[in-house]
Amino acid sequence: MKIIAVLLFVFFLLSPAYAFSIEDYQSHVLVNPDGSISVYEKMTFVLGQEYNEGFRSIRKEDFSYLSDITVNSVKVNGAQVPYATQINSGEAEVIWKKTYAGANVVELDYTIKGRVQLYDDFAKLCFEHYGANWQSGAKKFSAKTTLPGASAGKTMHFEVYSAKQGKAYVDNLSIVIEMDNVPSGNYIGGCYLFDRNSVLTANAVSGSAYAILKNEREIYGSKTVLEAERPYLECCCLPVFLVSLIAAASLFLRERKRPRMPEAILPPGKEEPVVVTSLVRNKYEVKELVAATIVDLINRGIIDILELEKDDAKKGASIKRERTILFLKKRPSDLKDYENTVLDFIFCEGKEVDLDAKMKEYDKIKSKEEAKELAVYKAVKKLNDDFPEQVKNAIKDDEIRKLGKSSSTASIAGVAVLAFFGIMILFGIGGVSFDLGWYALHGEWIALAFIIISGLVSFALLAYIVFTFAKPGIPKKVENKELYAKWDAFYRGLKSSRISE
Repeated sequence: MKIIAVLLFVFFLLSPAYAFSIEDYQSHVLVNPDGSISVYEKMTFVLGQEYNEGFRSIRKEDFSYLSDITVNSVKVNGAQVPYATQINSGEAEVIWKKTYAGANVVELDYTIKGRVQLYDDFAKLCFEHYGANWQSGAKKFSAKTTLPGASAGKTMHFEVYSAKQGKAYVDNLSIVIEMDNVPSGNYIGGCYLFDRNSVLTANAVSGSAYAILKNEREIYGSKTVLEAERPYLECCCLPVFLVSLIAAASLFLRERKRPRMPEAILPPGKEEPVVVTSLVRNKYEVKELVAATIVDLINRGIIDILELEKDDAKKGASIKRERTILFLKKRPSDLKDYENTVLDFIFCEGKEVDLDAKMKEYDKIKSKEEAKELAVYKAVKKLNDDFPEQVKNAIKDDEIRKLGKSSSTASIAGVAVLAFFGIMILFGIGGVSFDLGWYALHGEWIALAFIIISGLVSFALLAYIVFTFAKPGIPKKVENKELYAKWDAFYRGLKSSRISE
């Protein structure tokens, strides 16, 4: 009986130590765009007896002044209760003036301003979710920290500091920490690095937040829960660079075989202007070919041109065109097909055409049905359908004739390739820039330099490939190679600085 009495006495002495137990502890932290944090905590605990007050302490590292903490509300078992804030041993305390014996569900809603710090590389938030001063363990614990919306899709790091490791995962913009059976006195803190442009605060700190976090991991041996994965961009850049280099080298070797002569300012032969236009441009543009044909017909006296002008003495006797009239003087029977097509186009309504009057007449046309009623409609259709082929037939050699077609096809393909890669670059530049930040943060400067240099060189090689690919092919016949070289020299002569001057 004495032994039983002693044991009962010891039990009653020790019972106050076990009169407090935490069933569930939930912490929700919202990072605001102004650098403050809104905290909602819901604590479910059991008391062995009723007390005058309860408190939640906030460590001194989580605030600067007591005025930084604004308590919005305190509820106990769903009812609002009186509360106060005070400083005790350097820590802030949120005190509520009501507790109950048995279950207590305490809800705290408060804001701490100026919590986010802006470092040179990241915005940083460190916060104590579960204090080491709790002398009772918690059966269930969870903390949810939600980052600003502007940080979505950006590189983020976080670290959980706790003697016991629980589970942590990312849910959209929130980092969730969960742990069961938290030991008594176990501290649970979180440190979060996110995009510094997602908050606007004057709380700026020089230095690297990531370097500090990395150093703390080494000192405290804390576990990395989540970190941006290595993007391995160098593995993608290498094959792109090699393929571009091989393709560019192949085209470069092909270009070395292209016959080349010194620039010339005179055409190499007595070809007709329309043929010269085709050979110089290596393509068949209807507008340019029609212009060349008209000039040739005027020089040969088949078409006559009359320009009526007026003198404006107000500004240095500058000449202004008033009307331009074309006359069909004759129509020889030996005209080529493409020449007859041009004459049919211009003089489809008679042997005299006032170009300015016709332009005003055509400007009044409002629909396609109206246009079909005009004689020029059929003439334009025939011009577009037949004229280019007729010009091609005027070029005697079949191999030379095909150069213009291959050049036009290559030009279209080249523009399409450049447009495709341009769009890809525009869409991908954002994501790639964030990935490049990973290499800078982790000090892998050699890999970063390789990615940037190989990327720039690959783009330059691509531009060279497109430019070279768009050139006309090299003739296979010996005589055509020489002819091509002469016309190429004339083309370069036309574009030289001497001609421009």
